[in-house]
Amino acid sequence: MNVHKALNASITQSAARLGRWALLCLATCMLSACGFKMQGVTPLPFDSLFITIPANTQFGADVRRAIRAASPNTKLIEVSDITLTLADFTEDDDTEDPRVITRVKRDKAMKIAQAQLVQVAEIRNTRQVSLNAQGQVEEYELTLRFTFRLVDSRRQIILPDTTLNAVRSLPFDVRFVQAKEGEQATLFKDMQRSLVARIVRRMTAPEVAERWDLLKSQESQNAELEFTAPDAPTVQQIPGPWQNPSLTPLPGIINSAPQ
Repeated sequence: MNVHKALNASITQSAARLGRWALLCLATCMLSACGFKMQGVTPLPFDSLFITIPANTQFGADVRRAIRAASPNTKLIEVSDITLTLADFTEDDDTEDPRVITRVKRDKAMKIAQAQLVQVAEIRNTRQVSLNAQGQVEEYELTLRFTFRLVDSRRQIILPDTTLNAVRSLPFDVRFVQAKEGEQATLFKDMQRSLVARIVRRMTAPEVAERWDLLKSQESQNAELEFTAPDAPTVQQIPGPWQNPSLTPLPGIINSAPQ
């Protein structure tokens, strides 16, 4: 009797496994039929890239790491990799001035790279969204807004100015200001990571590759230049945490009024 029970149990389990495999195969076939496929690595269409986001910030390091992972064959041109000669300077340049050397290296790197990821603006803001009965802040809204563009070495636009936003809520307690400052920094880091993924997805979109191919064909035909992108402001080399707005502004200074 026990043998028959064990045999029946084994047959039942085998039938259940076969049923699950059949359902899985059916679902896979249905997804394939509707054109679904798993997202994989989509390489960038150009061979070299210069990034104006400072490399000594966590955000800049994360962007570079994500681009290397998504497009390992794209070489990232860094200012530190550039070697200068006297021919790179003009007569008015002071070849001993570190600021001049950095500027000349940057200009040379931008000319060498086939494309440039240009940071146009980065704005971090805290907004009071609720107050308690004593008029103290109970909750802040953190906002990170990042605007960038993608251009080629001739400053022809590959991807126009694109603005991405990330928003988080931060409950606040005036008794734990230091802890809340640390929580704010953590939230901004999380917002940065989400923006990095969105930046890479935007750069690897099919229309970017199509635009790149069009610009390359126009360049090979010596076609007249279209509208060139304006110069972006030079990004200051400030570590990320120092850019975070304070949760305890000076008396008389309020980030924004509660709404």
